[in-house]
Amino acid sequence: MWRKQVSSYSALLLLFMLGFALPVESHEYGLRLLTYIDAPYVYPESEKKQGLAVLFIKQLMARANLTYSLEVVPAKRALLLASAKPNTCVFPIERSQEREVQYSWVSPILISRHGLFKRPDRKLKALRTVRDAQKYSIGTYLGSGIGEYLRNFDFTIEETTSNELNIHKLFAKRIDLWASDTLSAQYIAEKNGIILREPELIFFTSLRAMGCHPSLSDKINQRLNQTLGSMYKDGSIERIRKNFKF
Repeated sequence: MWRKQVSSYSALLLLFMLGFALPVESHEYGLRLLTYIDAPYVYPESEKKQGLAVLFIKQLMARANLTYSLEVVPAKRALLLASAKPNTCVFPIERSQEREVQYSWVSPILISRHGLFKRPDRKLKALRTVRDAQKYSIGTYLGSGIGEYLRNFDFTIEETTSNELNIHKLFAKRIDLWASDTLSAQYIAEKNGIILREPELIFFTSLRAMGCHPSLSDKINQRLNQTLGSMYKDGSIERIRKNFKF
C-alpha cells in the first residue's frame, strides 16, 4: 500500500514538473527582438525618441498580446543572432532570395524606396537604369539587403558600420554614390545640415520585414501576420506614419 502511495506521489510530482516544461500560452510568449540604428526607423538610444519601425513593432506586439524584449545591436550581429537563436527576431530587414529560407517572416513592416544619391557638385551622366551606375563606387552599410543585391550584380560596393557614415564619405569624395532608403537619406541630411538633392535614380522598392528564427511556431507566426494585416486594414499603420515626425 505504501509503495502504491509513493508511486502515485511520484507520478503526480513528475506531471507537476513536466507542466513547468510545457510551452507557455501564446499571450505569455517571450520574443527577443533585435534591431539596429537606422534613423528615422530606429534611433540611437541616446536620442531618447522612438523610430518609425519601433512604433510599428510596439503596437504590433501589444495587439498580438505577446511579451518581448527589445535590443539595439549592430545590423550584422542582429542578422546572425536571429538566424541562430530560437525565439529571436530582427527588424526591419529587406527580404531577399538569399535570406528567405533563413528566417520565419512577419511582413511587411515597412515599404521602402531606395535611391542613388550624389553630391550636388558632382557631374555624372544621367542614370536611366541601375546598370548605368555600375562603373561608380557605391556606399552602403553592413547588413544592408541593398548592398547584397547590388553586389550580386558585380557593383563596386563599399560598406560602413552604419548608414549615416555614408553621407560623410559621399561629401568627402570617398564614394561616388550613396545607396539609401529615401526617408533615411532625408533624415540623415537634415540632421547633419547637409543639402541633399533628390536621388539620381529610384532603383528599388523593398519590403522590410521582421525575420525570426526558423523554429518560431506556426501559431505565433500566424498571429503576428494576422495582427499586422489588421493594422494595415484598419488604418493603424497609416496613422502612425502620418503622425510621425523626425
